[in-house]
Amino acid sequence: MSAWEHRLSWPGVAGGFVGRSRRPRPGGDDPPDRLQAALAEMGAGRSLVEAEQVHGAKVARVTADMARGAGRVPALPGVDGLVTDVPGVALAIYVADCLAIWLHHPGGPAVGLAHAGWRGLAADMPGSLVRAALRAHGGGPEGLRVALSPCIRACCFEVGDDVVAAFEHIPGAVDRSGELAHVDMIRVAMRQLTEAGVPGERIEVMDGCTRCEPERYASYRWDPERCGRNVALIGLA
Repeated sequence: MSAWEHRLSWPGVAGGFVGRSRRPRPGGDDPPDRLQAALAEMGAGRSLVEAEQVHGAKVARVTADMARGAGRVPALPGVDGLVTDVPGVALAIYVADCLAIWLHHPGGPAVGLAHAGWRGLAADMPGSLVRAALRAHGGGPEGLRVALSPCIRACCFEVGDDVVAAFEHIPGAVDRSGELAHVDMIRVAMRQLTEAGVPGERIEVMDGCTRCEPERYASYRWDPERCGRNVALIGLA
């Protein structure tokens, strides 16, 4: 069985989306699983660089000094997004209903990756990732490529009034037709990316609802105790 549920098809980029894996334990010696298999397919000897993931919108630039040698680098504190132009690096984000956002800056060349749940979207993480990549590597947003991962989709994302209030200004983002309101995180992210200048035709949306397909994807809403994590990975090929 392939390690990947989805592979990125961008020239010069390696990575994709791994379903039903886990985040390695700090200092642990976990047995190989789909994450290790995916990293092996990306190429041996990569540094695995992670964000702490605090449900914010800060993005860190990963430099060569921060990612020396193969192996797992301690998670960068206080951030939910990463950008790098360093060859031999694999950026990683872990999600279980939240959204992972991949970015490719061909002019760098550089790549980026971010985690966005509803709090990250309320803080405009998609726009923050775009702006961080352009600050670090120049150019304009029209040349970027972006992809959005499987996540809990509008069919299953029942929310309270606090979440509704964060997104009701975005047309079509909130559905009040049922007993509880539903929010469409993909629609929100698309709106924020296009407002940041990324053309809609350069944004790829991967299929799948994590809550609807627990056999493929880890979903906190489906099983908070045993769900594990999906893993998004990206690096320069």
